[in-house]
Amino acid sequence: MIIRDMFADDINRKINGVIKVDQAADDVIEQELNEYVITRELKKHFITFFNYYGDAFDQPTADMGVWISGFFGSGKSHFLKMLSYLLENKEVNGIRTVERFRKKFEDDLGTFMQVDRATKGETETILFNIDYEGSINKDKTAVLRVFAKVFYNHLGFFGSNLKVAMLEQYITQQGKMDEFCRLIEEKKGKPWTEVRKAFAFNGKFIKPALAEALDISEEDANNWFNDKSATELSVSQLVEDINAYVSTKPANFRLLFMVDEAGQYVGTDTDMLLNLQSLVEKIGSECRGKVWVVCTGQEAIDEIIKVRADEFSRIQARFKTRLSLSSSSVDEVIQKRILKKTPEAERTLDAVYEKESSGMRNLFSFTNAMPDIKGFSGPAQFAEDFPFVPYQFLIMQKIFVEIRKHGNAGKHFSGGERSMLSGFQEAAQKVEKQNEFALVPLFRFYDTVHSFLDGSIRNVIDRCSKAVENHDGLEPMDVDVLKLLYLIRYVNEDIPANLDNLVILMADDIRLEKVAMREKLRGSLDRLIGQNYIGRTGDTYNFLTDEEQDIQKEINLTQVDTGA
Repeated sequence: MIIRDMFADDINRKINGVIKVDQAADDVIEQELNEYVITRELKKHFITFFNYYGDAFDQPTADMGVWISGFFGSGKSHFLKMLSYLLENKEVNGIRTVERFRKKFEDDLGTFMQVDRATKGETETILFNIDYEGSINKDKTAVLRVFAKVFYNHLGFFGSNLKVAMLEQYITQQGKMDEFCRLIEEKKGKPWTEVRKAFAFNGKFIKPALAEALDISEEDANNWFNDKSATELSVSQLVEDINAYVSTKPANFRLLFMVDEAGQYVGTDTDMLLNLQSLVEKIGSECRGKVWVVCTGQEAIDEIIKVRADEFSRIQARFKTRLSLSSSSVDEVIQKRILKKTPEAERTLDAVYEKESSGMRNLFSFTNAMPDIKGFSGPAQFAEDFPFVPYQFLIMQKIFVEIRKHGNAGKHFSGGERSMLSGFQEAAQKVEKQNEFALVPLFRFYDTVHSFLDGSIRNVIDRCSKAVENHDGLEPMDVDVLKLLYLIRYVNEDIPANLDNLVILMADDIRLEKVAMREKLRGSLDRLIGQNYIGRTGDTYNFLTDEEQDIQKEINLTQVDTGA
């Protein structure tokens, strides 16, 4: 049976491997909602959140902060986005989000009832990545200004320019906004939403429209327009505007600021931490649970402030709901979103396991590796993970984290342009035309990160590939071995790069003859050492960067004076 035909869903369908909160096209949202996997861990977090959130409808609270922490690949941005759609009960292509989630909670109706109850009232969410919305120059009021920008944008004002937003707010309060917009379009021939983007260059249209709509003198209109002083905004003023807005809504109305990457944006900057603390504290005390702030960050809130815990104790009190996501359930997501098999494929793989189980136990016998680096536990796991091996889910999480720390070209990879999900999908696509005995060798994952790696890494792989093309003493297999050695470069404590382990990591078929593969691999390693692409320490092999290759050449050229 061809691997491509084994999957319940098309392995070549477009999957949004990295979730970005600003992606809002209906087709993207629909796929994200339909394919969102609520793992056992995530279910606990949904329960915790909706317990706190639901209680606030009955008992007003000032503790309206939620902090979602988790490192790269843990799914915190995805969780935040799904939470946003759930709370707003967003309708996508005629179906409400809560209805889409009914099936996901079919084994836990109690939790679904909590979700359903909490979303009965009118809810608005302001979902944004604070790093995208914030200005390049961060100062001590940076957090306040980003919150102001997204809030006034939400109201339909021009949040990117507070002077314009304040004007729009005033005109709206006077009940003259429609009239003002009509006058602008009449005079300029363009809608106000376009004109305001370049308001400084449209004075001759804006000033007379202001004077006429607000019934003020031309002099007053001129004074406002020509005032070059910075528009000041305090925490109190912003919260007053937020509270005034929610006060116009029904009693069970809720507004949520859902802030992705808040932890990274604020970091350990004392001024910005104080700004966030002041803002969240003021929203809590003034709005009493009608307005919530939900943030994500790689670190838990208490980790961010631990250096000066006394000074920032109030921020801890406000972020009472803390959800810590791990990457431990990433295999469950991949199994359900990408690797789910058809009934026929499951029967085929059960038969393969029954026939080849003893050989597979021998194949996946690692040497001096961590205990959790292992093969299949039984037929169910084989059918679930195929064409991957259980150790790959664990080791690839660590590899992605380490590459992110050591081997990437700046911020691009750290921004998450590649995820575990897309990595596994792309690796599976490489073997889609093979049969039920094929496996994905670990080196296949290299291509999913290649374009994001630092030049010193890519140059080595590219130079090796060219040497193969030019028949300069290397063979095609040598490139794959080099890719493998790069991937496991930083995880040698988990899985030492000795010959026996490398044979297993290169396995592309469950019927692999280890003895024959061992000899082929030994020849490949010898060629790579001979051309200075890799080094050897004891019985382990290691990838050499350009700089390390230069050092190794110096060592090789050094003549040892044995007579000294």
